Order: sequence, then C-alpha cells, then structure tokens
Amino acid sequence: MKDPVFKPIYNYKSWDETREYPLKKLQAISKSKVVSVKDFGTDPHNIYTAHEFIAMVDGSLGVKFTVQFNLFGGSIYALCTDRHKHLFDKIDDLSVLGCFCLTELGYGNNAVEMETTATYDVGKQEFVIHSPSTLSQKYWISNGFKHANNSLVFA
Repeated sequence: MKDPVFKPIYNYKSWDETREYPLKKLQAISKSKVVSVKDFGTDPHNIYTAHEFIAMVDGSLGVKFTVQFNLFGGSIYALCTDRHKHLFDKIDDLSVLGCFCLTELGYGNNAVEMETTATYDVGKQEFVIHSPSTLSQKYWISNGFKHANNSLVFA
C-alpha cells in the first residue's frame, strides 16, 4: 500500500478515470504477488485478509479485486478440472481478467429460476449462450464493461 498508485484520488474527472484507476491498483497488487487465486486451496486466510485490507483502502478496488480473485477466479478454482489449472497463474497476473455472469435481470442470483442456457456446439467447439427473454439478460459487476477478456457464465 506504499506504492503511489494507492494514493487516494478524490473527484475523478471522468468515467474513464473512475474505471482505470482501480485497474491500475489491481495491477500493482498482482505485480506484488502478495495474493494468489491458489490461496483458496493453500492459504485462504491470506486471500480473505487481502480482501479486507483492500476494501478498507478503496471500495472500487475492493469490488474489482473481489470479482477477479473471488467471484471469477475463486469459482474457477472451486469448479475446475485439470484442464483449467493452467488459468490460475493467468488469473493472478491478470492476463486472464474476468467478469462473473450469474445474475439475471428478472431473477437476481436465484440460479433455480434462471432462463439462460449454454449448449455445446461440437462442430464449432464452442458454447452457445441463449438468454431467451428480457428477464434472462445477464448483469454483472465490474470488469465486464471494459476490462474483462473472459467471463464465467452461469446457465
């Protein structure tokens, strides 16, 4: 937290600054290697302590950190198979920056009521995501608007 990037900024001049400064702070945390998504398996106290301290420093950074390392990265860690393990270092270094697509407009995070489906297309080797109604539109916090290059979609 001694890095100048963590110096508080009040009254951002633009929406771009509002979005970019938390990313710069998250990059500084990532570069420091003080925390890893793998901590969920090896040292959960470390990652939860990081959440607490980061949230006290900057609420926007707290959200961005939580989305990357808990909602996105932590879910991948918890649900992974061997073929996903190569993602952990990329989540840590932010080359895989994620958003978490659970919530639907009409159902919140009630997974039982969700309408979105994911069907695997063998020929194209990709998932086809289908949200059939206005109520099934996915909503997610942070990263998705500008920075995410991957998403974890619940369907």
